[in-house]
Amino acid sequence: MSEAKSALYRGYPAVPTMSENIYLRCTAIILLYFMQGIVVGLSTIAIPAWLAARGASPIEIGGFVGTALLPWSLKLFNGLLMDRFTYRPMGRRRSWILVAQALMMATLFGLAIAAPSASQIILLTAFCFTLNLCATFNDVAIDGMTVDLVPEEERTTVNGFMFASQTLGISAAGFIAGQLLVDDQISITAFLFGAFVGIASLFVSLFRERPGERLFPWTGGQPSPECTERQHAAWLPILGGIFRSLLSLPTLLFLAGTGLASATFAFLDSVAPTLAVQQLGWGSDDYSSFASIVGLVAAIAGATITTFLVRWAGLRNSMTVLFLVLALAAIIAGATYEIWQGSTVFMAIYAIQYIVALLLTIVLIVWAMRLCDPTIAASLFALFMAAPNLARSLLSGGSGWVVEGSGYAAAYYAVAALSLAGLALCLFAGVGAGSLANEDEQQAG
Repeated sequence: MSEAKSALYRGYPAVPTMSENIYLRCTAIILLYFMQGIVVGLSTIAIPAWLAARGASPIEIGGFVGTALLPWSLKLFNGLLMDRFTYRPMGRRRSWILVAQALMMATLFGLAIAAPSASQIILLTAFCFTLNLCATFNDVAIDGMTVDLVPEEERTTVNGFMFASQTLGISAAGFIAGQLLVDDQISITAFLFGAFVGIASLFVSLFRERPGERLFPWTGGQPSPECTERQHAAWLPILGGIFRSLLSLPTLLFLAGTGLASATFAFLDSVAPTLAVQQLGWGSDDYSSFASIVGLVAAIAGATITTFLVRWAGLRNSMTVLFLVLALAAIIAGATYEIWQGSTVFMAIYAIQYIVALLLTIVLIVWAMRLCDPTIAASLFALFMAAPNLARSLLSGGSGWVVEGSGYAAAYYAVAALSLAGLALCLFAGVGAGSLANEDEQQAG
């Protein structure tokens, strides 16, 4: 160990840091993304199915999901705060992560105490909105930390594991909460997940971002050179960097394309629960269990397939095929809906939609992460994520009206049309073109 590094460690135990240990940073990122999945699983699987089983309409469930997920479209503001302010002795992102985790845990315990019933949709929406707001601060901090700490050659693999872990969290939360909510056990559900967030947060709190930083505010340490160099002391450089990015037409087209790519997830969030429970006769626990199993398969696919897919086919080809599969699946579902016998077609289409939509999300995020300047990573990456999140929230809120006005087949056709439009915008934006395409081809070779 060099004399300079020895000086940094002097005064506290030489525990590993995330910047130096690939296994540690991957474990921390995966665990944090899993906890985000708990929030999303409650908001998009377990509670919507519970509401559907208690007689809520597609419009009410769409409104719940759209509002609960709305904070995910505000991530740019979170990113601006994090790129401008942080407690530097603890690193650029770690203090934000720990605060967000604490607030998430407090919200879950508050939900356990309040114990709203399925008829109290407004109160449930308020709690889930707050819970997702806490999760977005956590998410933006993790994304910024990933851009800061993960080398370029690791990012495709790490992205696959990130979203696989989040999907696994969604599945776990959907399954566990689905079994508890069938008996209206909202208090036990919220307390259980709050306790898990607390335990997982304790693990994450034990490791620094970089050598020499403080483990907690009251321990020894100092800001790392990287933190001092990259953290902004004024708003103008951050806003200037974002504005320069938005001056590019390809960037704007890419943002619009990723927004429309969320159409499938919006359908699965707000339309699939009422379709399964109220039209096909499923129980809320049946739907939650099925969605959780599909999510588990999607998590495995995201962790194992994405890297090989991009390296073999390239970013552009991978994106194109995934968009087209989503559009085709929705068209087939819309064309056959009126003649469905039982649930077989619905289950097959749902599985295809969920798995392919997750793979497409990972592929698009690989591209977005490559575009990020590390000095404003939290803000810029949050901007790239804000577009699909805002679109997912708005489309979830509006999908109930499509179902009420035109039926479930029309909702499927709308997903197909939006997916094709998203593909066209991403192709016009040049996703996978140029030097990055050449890089993908080199990796494939």
